[in-house]
Amino acid sequence: MAGRTLSETDIAATIAAMQKHQHEDGKPIVSAIARELGISRSTTDYRIEQITSGRYAGKLHEVRFPAFVEDGDEQEPIEQIRSRMAQNFERKRKATEARNWFPIRIQETKPYGLLWFGDPHLDDDGCNWPMLERHIEVARQEGIYGANIGDTTNNWVGRLMAKYADQETSLSTADRLAKWFMLESGVTWLIWLLGNHDLWNNGASFYKRLGAKQIPVIDWRAKFKICHPGGTEIRIDASHGRKGSSIYNELHGTLREAVMGETADLYVTGHTHNFAMEQLEVARRNHLCWLMQLRGYKHFDDYALVKGFPEHHNGAAILAIVDPAQGRRSPVVTCYEDVEAGADYLKWLRARS
Repeated sequence: MAGRTLSETDIAATIAAMQKHQHEDGKPIVSAIARELGISRSTTDYRIEQITSGRYAGKLHEVRFPAFVEDGDEQEPIEQIRSRMAQNFERKRKATEARNWFPIRIQETKPYGLLWFGDPHLDDDGCNWPMLERHIEVARQEGIYGANIGDTTNNWVGRLMAKYADQETSLSTADRLAKWFMLESGVTWLIWLLGNHDLWNNGASFYKRLGAKQIPVIDWRAKFKICHPGGTEIRIDASHGRKGSSIYNELHGTLREAVMGETADLYVTGHTHNFAMEQLEVARRNHLCWLMQLRGYKHFDDYALVKGFPEHHNGAAILAIVDPAQGRRSPVVTCYEDVEAGADYLKWLRARS
């Protein structure tokens, strides 16, 4: 028996018996331990001696679990998790960089129009559909491209869901209207932004599925370039909403971006249902640009009524006319709040080009 190495099973069984059968002074009751283990007294003495000698000190209180507990066979190895998270970061970094001043190329050598639709709220009872239909008809004309500043439908969320009881259009019908507006209205879309209403619920995934591989659908803000065959381009900074407001200047947030942000030829903003438009020279940059604050199509706004905001009646959409020719001091020729008049002027420009 001398020199015999005890197995882990023997050690565990003996320790358990020793803890169960002991005198008041803590010494083991050898006879009781031997009976419980079914071994001779001499073997029991040997085990106790080996265990108390410290030879198996590292084993005294060891608990061994099955492999699925110790190895975590249902869990992804930490090395793979770290590698996967690093890959995810690189993918997101590349995607973010790709969306910073991304190019949209159009084959236009004549002047063309960018029709910016303000917040549509297509399903709202206050959506000015007669005007919207006229503007969609304009957007179908040759040389005119559409851009949506966001908040396509109400898409109420949380406690605001109760507001569906106050409108005629159901949620499913709202989705059908949004799908029609994006894919079936006949508008050639260049960009489609998602506003706060669009981002509620599962709105973002809904619109991104609709526009997949057809239209850039961008959360809240898009900074992009429209590139022309002759090598010229126009830089556009479009945001559903912007930081900053002032009772003295409807363009405050947009102006703040034009003066303090990156250089663009056209700054476009929506969200707050007010209208303003201005051509601005940023003297410190020697740069000429246009600023737009789109009012959108929603009228009879109970929120504005309760908060005491006066309702604007102009600027639901704005038509920007762009000339891709070389040598212009600004590629944006002019902007029209009167969309139909702007379309007539564009026809004249294209006819003489």
